[in-house]
Amino acid sequence: MSIESELRELRTDSPALDPARVIAGARRRRRRGLLTAAAASAGVAGVAVVGLLVAQDPVAVGPPVAATPSSVTPPVTPSVTPSRYVFQNTRPAVVSLAAGVEVKLGPYLSFKTKGTQWAVISRRPGEPVYEPFGWRQTVGNANIGDGADPGLQISGNVVTSVFRSQTAVTVVYTSGRKAWYGQVRRLAGIPGWVAATAALPAVPRSVFAYDADGKLVGCLGDPKDDPLRG
Repeated sequence: MSIESELRELRTDSPALDPARVIAGARRRRRRGLLTAAAASAGVAGVAVVGLLVAQDPVAVGPPVAATPSSVTPPVTPSVTPSRYVFQNTRPAVVSLAAGVEVKLGPYLSFKTKGTQWAVISRRPGEPVYEPFGWRQTVGNANIGDGADPGLQISGNVVTSVFRSQTAVTVVYTSGRKAWYGQVRRLAGIPGWVAATAALPAVPRSVFAYDADGKLVGCLGDPKDDPLRG
């Protein structure tokens, strides 16, 4: 509605008014209408703009994350160095031999102590009884020093080693890359001494003696060839 139309209506329906005041009020109302319409248009545009921004701002999705390998180190199985020797028998238990008692070593051989002496005794049919090594002195024998190292006395296929040791419980004989455990006997008639014997199919070249912890306590041969150390 124009300002002139409003003036005509006011002259017809209302008492006399100041034309200047009427024109100013009409202009204010027109401006308010224009501002309201502009605000409404701006609001709609704002909504559209906001909606567009949201639609154009997708959520960033990164590439799939690879699984992180476990940091737990698997248990390491300790490596065991195989022995260079092939054992031909199992270790027999240690036994005690009473003083003066004779024990059989093989078909015709036996072992016996007499005082502080020992002997391997041969009793072959048709032959006189004899001692292949004689009666051998232990305590006080200057020929064997302190007697702590085992020796090799071989008769037929039987080997004997008599030596001084409070701790030896295992004796091993070797030939080539084969090894045999000997029978260890503690000599009750000669305290602190032991006798080890074994019947072997081959001539032994070395002998090694060990305590209960597997420590080498005496040998005849190179300690580097220790069969229990590979």
